[in-house]
Amino acid sequence: MLSRLHRRAEALDEACLRALGHPTDPAIQQELLAALEWDASFHPDHARPSIRGLFKDVHGHSSNLSNRLQDGPSSAGDGSHPIAHSIDRLRRSLADLTSALAERRDEHDR
Repeated sequence: MLSRLHRRAEALDEACLRALGHPTDPAIQQELLAALEWDASFHPDHARPSIRGLFKDVHGHSSNLSNRLQDGPSSAGDGSHPIAHSIDRLRRSLADLTSALAERRDEHDR
C-alpha cells in the first residue's frame, strides 16, 4: 500500500514539473487536474502518524491547487504564473512524504 502511495506521489510531482514548464498549456493543466485527484484507496489510515500527517498536507495542497486551476487564471502580482506558488508548496510537501515513505521502506527492508 505505501509503495503505491510512493509511486503516486512521484507521478504527481512529475505532473507538477510539466505544469511549471508549460503553465498555459490546457492539456497539461488537465493532466495536472487529473493527477491531483486522490482516490480513497491511497489514504494511509494504517500508517504511522507522521506519514498520515504528511499525506494530509499533500492532500490539502492538492485540493488547494485543484481549486485554483478550476477557478481559472488570475494575476499572481509578482510576474510569475499564478499557480507556481501552489505547485511549489505541493512539491515541497510531496518531497517530505516521499522521503518519509522511503525511510519507512528502508526500515521494513532491514
